[in-house]
Amino acid sequence: MSNQNASQAHAHHRDHHHHHGLSAALWLTAAFAVVELVGGFLSNSLALLADAGHMVSDVLALSLAVLAKRIATRPAHDGMTYGYGRAKVLAAQFNGLALWFLAGWIAWEAVGRLSEPPQVDGTLVVLIGVLGLGINLIIMRWLHHEHDINTRAAYWHVMGDALGSVAAVLAGIIIMWTGWMPIDPILSFLVAAILIWGGWRLIRETTMELMVSAPEHLLGETRAALLAAEKVLGVHHIHIWSLPDGQMALSAHILLADMQDWPSLLQELQNILLSQGVSHATLQPELEHQIKDGISCATCMDA
Repeated sequence: MSNQNASQAHAHHRDHHHHHGLSAALWLTAAFAVVELVGGFLSNSLALLADAGHMVSDVLALSLAVLAKRIATRPAHDGMTYGYGRAKVLAAQFNGLALWFLAGWIAWEAVGRLSEPPQVDGTLVVLIGVLGLGINLIIMRWLHHEHDINTRAAYWHVMGDALGSVAAVLAGIIIMWTGWMPIDPILSFLVAAILIWGGWRLIRETTMELMVSAPEHLLGETRAALLAAEKVLGVHHIHIWSLPDGQMALSAHILLADMQDWPSLLQELQNILLSQGVSHATLQPELEHQIKDGISCATCMDA
């Protein structure tokens, strides 16, 4: 089996594993969302209802993540030469916006309850909150090691829900000990703030990826590494961007003195780029005298 085929097989196995992790998380979250929603109404706890509402949003977020995973596996074709990998980025951005919407709803409800704090069944809140926290920690463990932005977006939803469970447990304990009802909406404000922060991180990261950005340090480091190669006189028209599968791509013009050096130099530059994390590169060689004469080489060689 070639290295490329082995890599594709590994990627397929990894995606298959990730897909099942998301699906399992989806069904477990959906089951407990129903339990927590009923418990929130019975206990009259905003912290628990907010957590239940967040779990419902988790179900939607995880469903969207699973759907995006399926779409992203569709093969590339003439009209979509990069494939459908960006579907995962779009899903992650939508989930980031959903975190903001959910935070706004929690804050709105909390303001209303601060003026007239209702009676809350602290014992029931603690019991359901502890159970919810345990389930969220299990799901977070399933999703923790995934670097895919789509899965990380779902992870943020689940982590926010885990924090909501912590808030619900703390609110229930304080109510049981002191009877101070305002603690329930106050802790809900804290959960809303954390969700806003998580949503901002997702929206910023997905927007940068959709704008075909690259890590700020990568361009300078890669240019310096290419210039350090023997027989490379200059590097210009260099562009670096991320591909839908998370790999980095590059295109650049390489200035050299003798075109006969290009075949051996090309392999050296390819190895340099791989060490910099760039797996796809298109390099165009140009002769020094052509640049001085205002002529660019029309030959483009794929690395």
